[in-house]
Amino acid sequence: MKIQTQRVFVALGGFLIMGCAKEASQATPSPVAPDVVVLKAQKRDIFRTVGQPGFVEAYEQSSIFPKITGFIKTWNVDIGDKVKKDQLLATLFVPELLEELRLKKAKVAFDIVLVKQTEKLVEVAKANLKAAIAKVTQSKAVVGKYQAEVDRWQSEVKRLTELVAQRVVDRQILDESIRQLRSNEAGRDASLAAVIVSEADQLSFDASVSKAQIDVLAALAKVKVSDADESRLAALVGYITLTSPYEGIVVLRNANTGDFVQASTGDQTAALMSPDQSTSRGAPLFAIARTDVVRIFVDVPEMDANYVTTGTKAEVRVQAFNDLRIQAKVTRTSWALNRQSRTLRAEIDLANPDSKLLPGMYAYGYIKIERTGVNAIPSFCITKRGDQTVCYLLKDNKAIQTNLKLGISDGDWQEIVGIEKDSLWAPLSGDESFLQGDMDELSNGIEVKVITRTEK
Repeated sequence: MKIQTQRVFVALGGFLIMGCAKEASQATPSPVAPDVVVLKAQKRDIFRTVGQPGFVEAYEQSSIFPKITGFIKTWNVDIGDKVKKDQLLATLFVPELLEELRLKKAKVAFDIVLVKQTEKLVEVAKANLKAAIAKVTQSKAVVGKYQAEVDRWQSEVKRLTELVAQRVVDRQILDESIRQLRSNEAGRDASLAAVIVSEADQLSFDASVSKAQIDVLAALAKVKVSDADESRLAALVGYITLTSPYEGIVVLRNANTGDFVQASTGDQTAALMSPDQSTSRGAPLFAIARTDVVRIFVDVPEMDANYVTTGTKAEVRVQAFNDLRIQAKVTRTSWALNRQSRTLRAEIDLANPDSKLLPGMYAYGYIKIERTGVNAIPSFCITKRGDQTVCYLLKDNKAIQTNLKLGISDGDWQEIVGIEKDSLWAPLSGDESFLQGDMDELSNGIEVKVITRTEK
C-alpha cells in the first residue's frame, strides 16, 4: 500500500512539471483554427501620465548655526516672520573677542610706527655714510699734503748734504732739515692709517644703510602680517551678528536671550523645544525657508525615464486647495536613476509669490509624456511568452510569433519601437499584419482563420 501511494505522488508530480513547462513556453494550441482579425500599425499620438504623491518643499531652506562660541545677546525674529536678505536675526555677546580685536588694531598701529622709525634710521645711516665718505676724502687730502712736504724735505736734505760736504753750509742746518723730513714722513704715515680707518668706517656705514633698508622691509612685512591677523579677527567678530542668507520666512527658532552657544553645534537645549532634534546633535538657532518658489518631486519609473526631460509638461494637484490643479513644466531632472528604486527624480518648480503654498503640504505631481506620430498597435495584440514581449503576425494563414520592443502606452495603444526580423531589430515598415484574437489560443506556426470585423 505504501509503494502504491508513492507511485501516485510521483505521477502527480510529473504531470505538474509537464504542465508548468508547457505554460512557460507556449500557449495551449487550439484544436481548430482560431478566429483572428488582421490589423495594421497606425500613426498615433500617445499620451501617458506618470503621477506620484509628494510634498511641497521650499526651494531653499538654510539652518543658521553660530560660527563662534558665545552668549546670545539679542534675537530679533521669530517663527513666521518674513525676513530680507542680510537682515539681522540675532547678536552674540563675545567680549573677549572684541578686546582681542582692539589689541590687534593697536598692534597694527604700533607696527606702522616701527616702519616710520626704521625709515628714519635709514636716513641716519645714509648721513653717517656720507660723513664717512667725506672723512675718507679729507684723510686722503692730508696724506697728499704730508707727501708734498716729504718730497720737499727730501730734496732739501739732498741739496744740503752736498753743500755740507763742500763745507759751504753748517752741519746743524742739515740736521734740522733731516728732522723736518722725518716729521713729515711720520705725519704722512699717520695720515695713511687714518685713510684706512676712514675707509673701514665707510664700509661699516654702508652696511648699516643696507641693514636699515632691510629693517624697513621687515617692518613693512610685519605690518602686513599684523593687518592680516586683524582682518582675520575682524572676520570672526563679524560672526557676532547672524543674518539671513536670502529673503524668506523664519520656520524655526531655537535662540533665547542668554543662551550659551558653541561653534557649529547651536543651542544644546533645543531638544527640549524641538523634538526632532536629538540631544547628541546641536540644533540651528534659526531655519530660514525661501518660499517665493516651491518644489515638488516626482519619481519617474525607469521605463518612462527616457521620455522625461526639462520642459516636459506637468501638473500639480494640491489637496489643501480643494485639489487645485496647477499647470507646470519639469524644471530639472537628476539625469541618473536611483539605484534602489530604479526611478528618475524629476523636479517641478512653482512660483509662489504670495507664499500660499506652504512647505509640507501634501501634493500630487503628474508628468505628462507625449509621443506624437509614433507607430502603435492596440495593446490587446500584445502578450507575454516567458520573459519576451511578443505579438503574432500573419504569414501564409499562420500565426508567426514575433518579439517586440515597446515604447510607452496609454492603456489602449502601445508604441512599437522595434520588431525582430531575422534575429535583428528593425523599425516597423508598415506592411506588418498584426493579429487580434484570443492570445491564449495562438501559438507560433498555428493556422488561423481570418475574419472581418467592423471597428467600433
